[in-house]
Amino acid sequence: MSKIEVLSKKISEIGDFHKFLQVSYTEQRSNFAILSDYKGQSYVIVGEAETTFTIKTNEVETIINRDDTKIFHVSNAQKIIFVPVDGKKGLLSFIDSYCDAVIFDEKDFCFLEFKLNASSLKKVVQNRVKAISQLSNTIDLFDEKLDRNYEGLHLEAYIATPLSYPRNDASWKKLAVEFLEKYGIPIFETNEKVCKS
Repeated sequence: MSKIEVLSKKISEIGDFHKFLQVSYTEQRSNFAILSDYKGQSYVIVGEAETTFTIKTNEVETIINRDDTKIFHVSNAQKIIFVPVDGKKGLLSFIDSYCDAVIFDEKDFCFLEFKLNASSLKKVVQNRVKAISQLSNTIDLFDEKLDRNYEGLHLEAYIATPLSYPRNDASWKKLAVEFLEKYGIPIFETNEKVCKS
């Protein structure tokens, strides 16, 4: 059994597997995007047109208005498993304050928190702190449920924020160092994951 299959089976035991299956998606395109929020849920975009995105839920495709400010890009992928964690149809629903999703392949396991709808530059630090709290809650739960066994995958955390946010400023660097020291997991503030070849 591959690492992806073993980890998928373990994760299915964390929450309501039927809810998880409704919006989970095994991706086999090398480049794709995740919509951060549609009716309180994140989805893999399965189709794009000039003015629309297509998402799939319960095997039904839904066409919605395109909004490029709400997407997280994944590139250079071989095979990715996408698991929505938070939201009505997420693995953990609204049980607590968790990150939005996780994605993983044969090399990396990534925790994702989307803050793409944040509009105020005054709240940059506040949004970062909240995002880190949500990531921390999720990591703590997954560590407990998986006995911190991620099948040897490299762990990463991502906070996707608006492009208007300052990147790599002093406040971010301090938060990133504290997170790395606490969890041993690098954290990135970016809207893209580039998979390893």
